[in-house]
Amino acid sequence: MDTTGRRQQRISGPLWYAGRVLLIALPMLALSYAIFSDALAPTLPSLPLTFAILPFVIWTALRFGQREVTALNALVCIIAVWHTIEGRGPFASAPLGPSLLLLLAFMGTVVATGLVLNTVVGERSRAFEALAHALKTLKEETIRDPLTDLYNRRFLRDYLSRELKRATREGIRVAAIMIDLDRFKRVNDTAGHAGGDFVLTEIATLLKRHIRGTDVACRYGGEEFTLVLPNATLQSARHRAEAICAAIREEGVLLMGVTASLGVAIFPDHAADPESLLRAADKALYDAKERGRNQVRIFARSTAKVSSLRSKTAKRVHA
Repeated sequence: MDTTGRRQQRISGPLWYAGRVLLIALPMLALSYAIFSDALAPTLPSLPLTFAILPFVIWTALRFGQREVTALNALVCIIAVWHTIEGRGPFASAPLGPSLLLLLAFMGTVVATGLVLNTVVGERSRAFEALAHALKTLKEETIRDPLTDLYNRRFLRDYLSRELKRATREGIRVAAIMIDLDRFKRVNDTAGHAGGDFVLTEIATLLKRHIRGTDVACRYGGEEFTLVLPNATLQSARHRAEAICAAIREEGVLLMGVTASLGVAIFPDHAADPESLLRAADKALYDAKERGRNQVRIFARSTAKVSSLRSKTAKRVHA
């Protein structure tokens, strides 16, 4: 949007709101003036007509803020007081004492109805907003890892299924990168779990720096992470994995000597469904572990028979 368009949008917002206020304010004030100036007295009794103002007061309280409600109520009361003092309107025909009481009762009804109802509506709106915020926070907590603030495995399963369906429709590829930290157990043994948590959070920060806005980073579990790269080629996924592997290697001192092994698989070249894609990336990761860690391996059919995802007979080595 250009500068002129943005300026028009800023102007049209207040103008639109002012138009809404005037749409209810003008009939409300015109009716108040007609009643209290005796303009309708020759054809209609003025006293019952005072109740016709209340629907406008209620509508204003439901649709606008406290400032607008207060201003319109004040204008209606000013019209009523002015014409009553001038000897016109439904309350002027009574003696002074009853006339003032009727005027006060009218003003109290208008003000109380407008402001109290507006306050109730405002409190209800704030309660709904607080509830919506709480629900949003709760949803985020169920799909994010509390330590690293990355998405968790639950989110990964749902997201990957949707993403592969979209990729099938659009004829694009999706890359999955499995990452496992090398020698992470040694960090927990020497620096304690606090040191391990520090390394995990630093890895999460590093991953966020190396992914695009359309990519998704998840903590798969323990010291394992998963990246999903929509609309990625095998070459771009390999390049991203190697950059991450090198970045972790370069931060060796900060990360207490931890490196990373990475496995890359591509949909639909290597797998046709979410589980198979993750399994293929995991097998490539296992191949990287077997070949000495601290490297990137691409899934190959020849490695498919080496292991299965979380095989009971083949465990990764964590020195």
